[in-house]
Amino acid sequence: MDNRTKIIFLDFDGVVTTVKSRWHFDPEKMALLGEILDATDAKIVITSSWRRYTLDDTIDFITKREEERGCVPFAFPDRVIGVTDRMYGFCFPNSDKHFSVVRGEEIRRWQEEHNACECPYVILDDDTDMLLWQKDNFVHTDSELGLSEDDCKEAIWILNKEDWL
Repeated sequence: MDNRTKIIFLDFDGVVTTVKSRWHFDPEKMALLGEILDATDAKIVITSSWRRYTLDDTIDFITKREEERGCVPFAFPDRVIGVTDRMYGFCFPNSDKHFSVVRGEEIRRWQEEHNACECPYVILDDDTDMLLWQKDNFVHTDSELGLSEDDCKEAIWILNKEDWL
């Protein structure tokens, strides 16, 4: 991956789906995401619990299946380049017990596996389970209201910082 590729690690619930939209894609929030994409030419990696185990299955789920349910589909499937793995930790010796790994670690692993550690990135999420060193690239959205204009401006600023180049 080109180290100038800008990446948005995108959660859905509390970012582009909201209480108002009944947890389906909110056209207003999708428009704000579109502003970020237009201003930065970024690509998207989905970190949301909506993700499936493959990129193709995820895109199918967020577009065709949403339309089949009578809902607005995800507006930017052509900008999606990946999904993070769902990672779990196991408690030994009882391997029947497992625990989720924090989303920040799933993001770090995706960056490492895709040679994207030097790429400019922003994390859009309403949760806070990121790694400490990701804090300057994290935009924390309101869980109920989703992506705001201020969040949008902050994400654009993070992705377009001159020191990335």
